[in-house]
Amino acid sequence: MKINVEVDLTPEELRRFMGLPDVQGLHQQMLEGFAQRLQSSGEQQEAFMRSLFAGAMAPWQSFFGTATGGSDRKQKG
Repeated sequence: MKINVEVDLTPEELRRFMGLPDVQGLHQQMLEGFAQRLQSSGEQQEAFMRSLFAGAMAPWQSFFGTATGGSDRKQKG
């Protein structure tokens, strides 16, 4: 026996049904802050982008350092 149920919901209705919080306001604030930082002076833009990419690249650096036998790996003595 096979039963199919089709439900037509908007993303907002599904979020409420699942009991998830509404983070739309927080998301909007983060986007506005991001836009303000990108429109700041050149030095501030550069510092912001460095911090952004440093955080984004940290997991990859750890992975590739370990995978290629980098400094994260203990050396046998």
